Amino acid sequence: MTSITANKIKKSALTLFVEYGYDGTSLTDIGREVGIKKQSIYAHFKNKDDLFLQVMNQVIQEGILELSEYFYQQKNESLDNVLYNFILHLKERYTSDGEWNVKFLLRMMFTPPNHLQEIVISRVFTYYKKLHKYVEEVFVSHEQRLIMEAEKGTISFLNFIDGLLVELIYSNLESFEKRFNVSWEIYWRGITK
Repeated sequence: MTSITANKIKKSALTLFVEYGYDGTSLTDIGREVGIKKQSIYAHFKNKDDLFLQVMNQVIQEGILELSEYFYQQKNESLDNVLYNFILHLKERYTSDGEWNVKFLLRMMFTPPNHLQEIVISRVFTYYKKLHKYVEEVFVSHEQRLIMEAEKGTISFLNFIDGLLVELIYSNLESFEKRFNVSWEIYWRGITK
């Protein structure tokens, strides 16, 4: 069972990893945020890598749950609404104050710590496979409107969203909005009859 202190450590680590990256965050910084000494962190985590990976596991589990909830709530919506609103949903979560999970997940997808890259990418793919599954289910349920089969539609959407997420992470909100508004219309016309 995880203690209250371990949860506080993970919460502080999450915000610091998002703000300063893996390399820019030290256990001393995390301890200071929690109000404990660096040595006390070792009662809960082996080292910084262990803490980082536990934070990542928690973020991925919560992200998968959030995906499930989103797609369940959208099950009766049109295909364009589900896909369009999913992008807006991610953007809103990414830009919200205090919403650290999406920021952490997206940044680690694109820029994991070098020495943990293989582990991080394999764990991120757990999330990505779930996203693929949910998006494909939406495409299957609306396949009659498409000029392609559901699998190709799914892959095209995931590629489309990857480009937008890079814009969201590395650019600014205005640039993201412009790219999204221009490309959505073209994307949507390209996949429907």
